[in-house]
Amino acid sequence: MDQTTKQMCESCGMPTDDKTSSKFDTRYCIYCQDQNTRVLKSKKEVREGSIQAAMRLMNKSRKEAEKMADEMMSKLPRWQTQKRIS
Repeated sequence: MDQTTKQMCESCGMPTDDKTSSKFDTRYCIYCQDQNTRVLKSKKEVREGSIQAAMRLMNKSRKEAEKMADEMMSKLPRWQTQKRIS
C-alpha cells in the first residue's frame, strides 16, 4: 500500500494497518470483526464503542461523543443503507 493512502474500518472509521485490520476482511478492524468467529459487531455495539473511545481519548462529553459517532457512522459504507440509531 502507498504510504499516502490511509485505510480505515468501514464499520467504525478507525484508521487501520497490518496490525489493526481484520485477518478475515481488511475492510474492518479487529475491534469490529471477531478474530475467531468472523462475526461483525452490531451497529449498536459499534456506536457505543465509538462513543466510549471519543469520551476516553478525546475528552468529549457523552452528548458530543454521540454526535461524533452518529456523523461518522452515517458516512461509512457499512451503514449507508441503514437508519440512524436513536
